[in-house]
Amino acid sequence: MAEVVFGPVLILGGYGSVGSRTARALRQLHPEMPLVIAGRDTAKAEALAAELGHAISAPLDLERDDLGLPADLKPAVVLTAVRDLSLRTQNWAAAQGAAYIALSDGVFEIGPAIAGFIRQPGAAPVVLLGHSMGSVPALAALHAASDFERIEAIEVGLVFDPADPLGLASQVDMERIGAIGPAPLVRSEGLWRWIAAPQTERSFTGIDGRAHQGATVGLVDVFSLSASAAKSVRVDFAEGQTASTLRGEKPSHEVIIEITGLRKDGREGRFRWELVDPDGYAALSAKGIAVVIEGLLGLAGKPRPTSGLHLPETLVETGHLMRRLAGFGIVMRET
Repeated sequence: MAEVVFGPVLILGGYGSVGSRTARALRQLHPEMPLVIAGRDTAKAEALAAELGHAISAPLDLERDDLGLPADLKPAVVLTAVRDLSLRTQNWAAAQGAAYIALSDGVFEIGPAIAGFIRQPGAAPVVLLGHSMGSVPALAALHAASDFERIEAIEVGLVFDPADPLGLASQVDMERIGAIGPAPLVRSEGLWRWIAAPQTERSFTGIDGRAHQGATVGLVDVFSLSASAAKSVRVDFAEGQTASTLRGEKPSHEVIIEITGLRKDGREGRFRWELVDPDGYAALSAKGIAVVIEGLLGLAGKPRPTSGLHLPETLVETGHLMRRLAGFGIVMRET
């Protein structure tokens, strides 16, 4: 398939843990895709751009309205892999007519990004992507849910291995959400509810059969999962050794998807899928973000958007995501 011609993908903070992995995932999927790696450390940005090929580096200054970027830079997509409380990045993207991805916002933090979109609704697409793992668990769950006639509940469990440490930006995001965030939001019996302990606590079984004690976190996944019309949706995080670590291998990231309902073939009950990325949480996040960027460019099974406020499922066909994951060596299996 011939590549579509478009402006470059600009990754702000592109040499960081998730940003650099996203750039590498895009390069693996699209060898000729133009990339711009921007950051305060120009040497790191230059080094990554040289490694990737078909890429350039650029300075970044979040204190300036023009972000310190070249005046002639006209990206197709702006990914913010840095925390920007001013939203200068979103305003700059809108001024360039570039699609913008809001990467770090929890459920309780999306108001400013939505307000920025409301003020300029026709400027360019804005994607709310404050999901776990670049929205891979949510989109994978929606893919499994498409096989159901009726769904009572979707419950997603994520296992973080302490041997697979969070990148600095991700760690700051999680600490911020845990420290200042309100009670997490879930959908329960058809109603949106802010819940507190003990409702936030849930035990689920990992890949190797061991129980993990999870807790709900207020991420945007629940909005995407509600596209399934499930009466109840929630996402829970647990910390513990993954099966790969116990085998003496490098730490992986485990996603457990459980759906209760009636399947189209007449089977009824609680069904389970397992998804494992042997490269860990940051790598899985990057792969999901890369696929969402494909969606913004019309390369993920749906038309390329010219404007609108989006969640990943409005941009990406879930079957496309599953094919991309398979290409990365990741398979979701029903157990």
